[in-house]
Amino acid sequence: MKSYGIYYQNLNELITLSKKNKTLALKKACAEFESLVWYEILKGLDNTIIKSNFFPETLEKKIFQDYLYQEIARTVSGKPGGLGEYLYKTLSKSSCFKNKINNADNK
Repeated sequence: MKSYGIYYQNLNELITLSKKNKTLALKKACAEFESLVWYEILKGLDNTIIKSNFFPETLEKKIFQDYLYQEIARTVSGKPGGLGEYLYKTLSKSSCFKNKINNADNK
């Protein structure tokens, strides 16, 4: 399962894709959610580190850290056995999702 990052620019792409292929759209949404979770974990871990004045907290440093955490989250998410895969398997088995697939096939 490929991760598509934590950018909301793919939201319109997901909406369009969900009209054509609901299964693939669900996979992408699950990968997106997993990368968001990893990003929040990384930001939370950063808050546990004791800060010093050796490296001052500048705007540039914060922007770099934010991009770094986004990239790490994208890299880590989408691996087999991860949260995204578990969510996909669980949601694709749900009766609500199966009903939407069946309704789309009948149209």
